Amino acid sequence: MRGEQDLIRTLRTAADQVEQVDLARGVAARRHARRIRQRVRMALAAAAAVAIAGGTTAALSVASGSERRAEEQWTQVEERWPQVEKRWPQAVAKVSARTAGGARILPLTGLSPAEVLLLVAAPAKGKPSRLDVYDLTRRTTRTLAQVPAIKGKEGPDGVTAGPGHIAWYATTGGTTTFWAVPRTGGTATRVATTSGEVAVLGVMDDSLVWSSWKGGVHRVPLTGGTPSRLPGSDGLRLTSWPWAARLGKGVFDNQDRAVDLETGRSFDVRAPKGTRFLRCGPRWCAGELNGRLLVQRVDGTGRRKLPELRLYSPRQPYADRYVLAAPATPRRTGEGPLAVLHDLETGTTIGLGEQRPGTLGTPIAVSKSSSATILHWDEDAQPPETCAKKTCAPMTLGRKEWTVLNLLALTR
Repeated sequence: MRGEQDLIRTLRTAADQVEQVDLARGVAARRHARRIRQRVRMALAAAAAVAIAGGTTAALSVASGSERRAEEQWTQVEERWPQVEKRWPQAVAKVSARTAGGARILPLTGLSPAEVLLLVAAPAKGKPSRLDVYDLTRRTTRTLAQVPAIKGKEGPDGVTAGPGHIAWYATTGGTTTFWAVPRTGGTATRVATTSGEVAVLGVMDDSLVWSSWKGGVHRVPLTGGTPSRLPGSDGLRLTSWPWAARLGKGVFDNQDRAVDLETGRSFDVRAPKGTRFLRCGPRWCAGELNGRLLVQRVDGTGRRKLPELRLYSPRQPYADRYVLAAPATPRRTGEGPLAVLHDLETGTTIGLGEQRPGTLGTPIAVSKSSSATILHWDEDAQPPETCAKKTCAPMTLGRKEWTVLNLLALTR
């Protein structure tokens, strides 16, 4: 299941990949920064009142140079990455995290600029779940399809949207079953059953394609049949059909080869020495070099390092153009976004969410689906207040509503 588990897993991954934060010092710094801003604003207001009352020009002397610098730094952070709600309000919506009956609701992907696919989890393990579509413009929800019950689970392990169908899979006891339903809705059809686990699932016009964690890409018609392994896919993992990637075995390893499984065309993916986590879509790659975000095209052109940002989590760019990143400098003032979204096509960077004083910040849910075109987070979540030895305490979710960003609704 995605959603809550993805949020918790994202937080733990972040703890393993970045420096540990001195929370006591961070909280103190945040409180100090807030006091600075309050004093600056009060000083400005008082001086303005004196100037108006006395009919003279007042010379301001704010508490200290360090306070002026803190106020300037806070303003620069606010202005550098405008919040997505201000830049593209049509792309952001609040979606309930639970039904009236208490069942969990998990955002999955965008279906159009106005529609988001949701999974309504089963009320108990082994019970049916369902797929709903939420209309961001009308603020209405409709049921797309019922998801058959899965033994021991509240819903499927992964859901992917294709051009004409939506498909999902579930693995139990080493066996994976695939289902599909038209994007217009209807009754779900069991497509195939196979052994092994799935790493990535894709949906074509007439087929399902997927790769396993050990490598290799498989295919089966949407009408059903026996899955077949695609020639030349050994050691490859599907990224976005027809493209597949060769990755190293370690979490820090880069993608070093891209293969078009339809034409057989392939080429090496090269990155500067010291690059980690490089992951690519059909056109763009994102990784990290010396703690800073590195982006380039698959053929190595358009390479640039963004000194203000670092990679949020190893993943190919969303919709092959958007990179989820985090501010490179430590966030000790409690101000600024939870994460930022960088558009590789336009160079635009926007802020997502807002840091909470006294916490590490609520993580953005990172999807493993190559077709995912949304980001979501829980504004009411309470992240762990302590992390020791790179292990964070469990996070408490607000479970009231999700903030959802539909990338398909961004102004191009």
